[in-house]
Amino acid sequence: MKLINWFGLGAFIIGVVATLGHRFGFLHYRIALVIFVIALIACVLIMLIGLFMLGLSICRKQPIQTELIPLVLACAMFPAMSFYAVGMAGFEAPMIHDITTDTNNPPVFKYIQDDGYRVNSLIYPGAEVSAIQKVAYPEIKTFITQLAPRRVYQQSVFTGSLLGWEIIVKDSNSLRFEAITKTPLFGFVDDIAVRITATEDGGSAVDMRSMSRVGISDLGTNAKRIRSFFAQLEAVLEEELINLQ
Repeated sequence: MKLINWFGLGAFIIGVVATLGHRFGFLHYRIALVIFVIALIACVLIMLIGLFMLGLSICRKQPIQTELIPLVLACAMFPAMSFYAVGMAGFEAPMIHDITTDTNNPPVFKYIQDDGYRVNSLIYPGAEVSAIQKVAYPEIKTFITQLAPRRVYQQSVFTGSLLGWEIIVKDSNSLRFEAITKTPLFGFVDDIAVRITATEDGGSAVDMRSMSRVGISDLGTNAKRIRSFFAQLEAVLEEELINLQ
């Protein structure tokens, strides 16, 4: 019993160290991920063993080993955190990390440079990734609205700030802005570019590109971010249209 307690406590602490170690720059992301996965597997095993022992005690009508309860709860935190951060769709995500609404003419990063740790290039990967994205995320498309481009640009910047993005550059002349944000669990930095162009009927087309600085797969994070941005932007613009009527 003591061995299980010490093993569980060790796995929990190692998992916390892996997460915080990368967030504060002490661990390389690959090392942090490997450690976290090992801790995650260990926590799941200990949680299952703990639940089995608790169930066995109940079935045999024996005194419950109360020290198992906090151990099971602590070890359950890591799979719960992982599932919350990634979601079921994340485990089925394709091995790509650069998502855009316009795969033929994706927004480029003009202002964000390699000022931090980066593995993935800022140059869009091209046709192969585009084909994978269209199959995996057919709903990721250009957002169209009736409102004028300049007003949509202003509301897009506002929406990005509302979502907690750090706006790096606002280019009001070309109606585009670039931003960065961090993933909730490990704090991986992702780059964002948003571009607004006028449509023939006087409305606006909003394109967005979101890419991860590290990792082969983004576990669906960038597609999820684009969906969240457009959902929030649509709500903001609908309110704008109501006020104009």
